[in-house]
Amino acid sequence: MTLEGLIPPNQILVLNVNLRTATLLYNALESNQTIVQQQHFSPNGMRVLVPLLEAYPRYCLHEVLFASLFSLPLEEAERQMREMRSLTIRSVRRAVASLPTRLRAFGWQVRSIRVAGYLIEPIPAR
Repeated sequence: MTLEGLIPPNQILVLNVNLRTATLLYNALESNQTIVQQQHFSPNGMRVLVPLLEAYPRYCLHEVLFASLFSLPLEEAERQMREMRSLTIRSVRRAVASLPTRLRAFGWQVRSIRVAGYLIEPIPAR
């Protein structure tokens, strides 16, 4: 996945889904790597972080986040969302709500795209 615009070109992001960690490494020319930032995520936080990063720079659909959250095929997630929209959206919203504090450490934020999904993006400079 390309994260151009989200991380500097001399850094790489390493996700360890089993340990639920995201580690940002500075990739030095001497092939030494230094940890710039590392954060540990909740199980549900990691389940929604991965598809958000995969969708970057585009937004990630609610259905894709719901499918990832509950390890469902996309078709099943779409069906459940049609039948129980408010319940499924609430589950996604709760999982995404666990991200902001940890993402801020990387200089990122999650923005809601009304009726569509969520977008991970750099925090705008002030």
